[in-house]
Amino acid sequence: MSNVPFTRKYLLFERAYGPTTACAAVLVPPLLLSVLPINELPFPTDLKRSPPVYHNTYKPNQTTNFSPAYNPGCSGVGHLPDNKIYTYGGDVPSAPRGMGDGRNKIMVFDPAANKLVVVGTMQKNRWYPSPLTLINGKVLIVGGTDIGLVPPTWDFAELWDPAAPASPTVKVTMPANLVKYMGLNWYPFMQLLSNGDILWFVEKGGAITDGNFNHIVDLPPFPASITHCTMFPKTSSISVLAMGPPTYDLSFVIFGGGDCSNSATIKSVNIPPAASTSLRLDITKCGSSYCFTKGWEVEDMLGVPRVMGDSTLLPNGKVLLHGGAQFGGANSGEGWSTKANFQSLVYDPYKPAGQRYSKMDFAPIARVYHSANCLDPSGKVLVAGCENCGAYQQLATGMSLSPNAPLEMRLEFAVPVEIGTGVVRPIIIAAPEAITKGTTFKVSYSYPGGGAITRVALVAPCAATHSINMGQRVIYLQVLSATPAGTLTVAAPPSALMGKALLGPFLLFLVADGAALGPVYSEGVWLTLN
Repeated sequence: MSNVPFTRKYLLFERAYGPTTACAAVLVPPLLLSVLPINELPFPTDLKRSPPVYHNTYKPNQTTNFSPAYNPGCSGVGHLPDNKIYTYGGDVPSAPRGMGDGRNKIMVFDPAANKLVVVGTMQKNRWYPSPLTLINGKVLIVGGTDIGLVPPTWDFAELWDPAAPASPTVKVTMPANLVKYMGLNWYPFMQLLSNGDILWFVEKGGAITDGNFNHIVDLPPFPASITHCTMFPKTSSISVLAMGPPTYDLSFVIFGGGDCSNSATIKSVNIPPAASTSLRLDITKCGSSYCFTKGWEVEDMLGVPRVMGDSTLLPNGKVLLHGGAQFGGANSGEGWSTKANFQSLVYDPYKPAGQRYSKMDFAPIARVYHSANCLDPSGKVLVAGCENCGAYQQLATGMSLSPNAPLEMRLEFAVPVEIGTGVVRPIIIAAPEAITKGTTFKVSYSYPGGGAITRVALVAPCAATHSINMGQRVIYLQVLSATPAGTLTVAAPPSALMGKALLGPFLLFLVADGAALGPVYSEGVWLTLN
């Protein structure tokens, strides 16, 4: 699921089972069906639980279904500075849908025509690859196998140039410590550091290279106590944390995962429990290399096991962790996972270790394999999808089985408590349609709540699939001044920050840290960063 920039539309892919099922759909602004939240009552304070995240059921105002010419299922996805959505790789042909083989295709979404257009070709078929836009504007495509669930994988990544889209891709050697752990290299976690260096991670290890793919340093090994796996099919959800001046250091958190013993191709009658721990790694620049001073911080997720969850980085820097299962791993159908998770969590990275998690409201709809979450311009989190949500998920009391089980077509909004019912939020009155790196700009606002705006956030558009949001990024900007009349002077990101990779569409949010319920934030407005 991806935001269509400068709209409240979403592009969604669903695996096509037959001639009458949608492969891709464009949803336009969701409308509220139930005005009241499912549960508005806060948890008792003596249980040390925060007030709830509300789960509201929604329906789209309009849905347009279409079948692409080539199958984009299980592709990588991301946005480029031209404000468009691109897909990388995909799945085998689908005769019932009239779709050709998409596994080596690079396609761009045309929102005017509601279609995917082929713009490039990879050297290898890639099912479950991860794309990463680099500082020079080229796209690094890593991982994936020739076909679903089976080898071979490939011993090289590919570099594609959007400026010459029809030109052949270039082979890239992957760092040895990634290759050591990669297995079949399904959806590796790839991120760009502030200076253009590249973070590579898969399963339990990885490395940092420079922008020319020269090795700098290996990531530290997992603690001996961590025995679970983190990548498909024992899928954890991985989220970066917000970055900001002056250093723009990168941190990321691996939420949950699954037992390593079961294969992706063998169903089980004794489905093992998911992991109930997270691992956080803070990365700082140390001369010509990087330091990991704290190593991997292992934290208990309040005893809640989770595999295939979805994590959404919010404008206030917190992370909403939602969905997934308590047992098993990723795949469709009975025998892969069970006990759908009804307990949403919020992770607050600014609190001390051991105090960062809070339990939120009961989640009434199962979200397991092939579900996704996206931050909406409203600041709410749109929750969609599932193709593994039959009765075998052993739904908890109060959860609702899908009318289309095992598929789930209902939509929800998760509403963080900081923007919940009755909360007075900042309001952006006027902001530029475009800003330029290395310059300043002004934002006019009102805040009836009476507090100060302490942070301005640029949030990258969502490109989420299989528990990973590709290109996920929140960048805090420096507030230079604020007038009593409600005008902020803000510094755009520095010219050198992430180079061309940081250009393109963003949502701008204002954050006020002084509210009793926590850091309140505005609705977002779209702008282009040049």
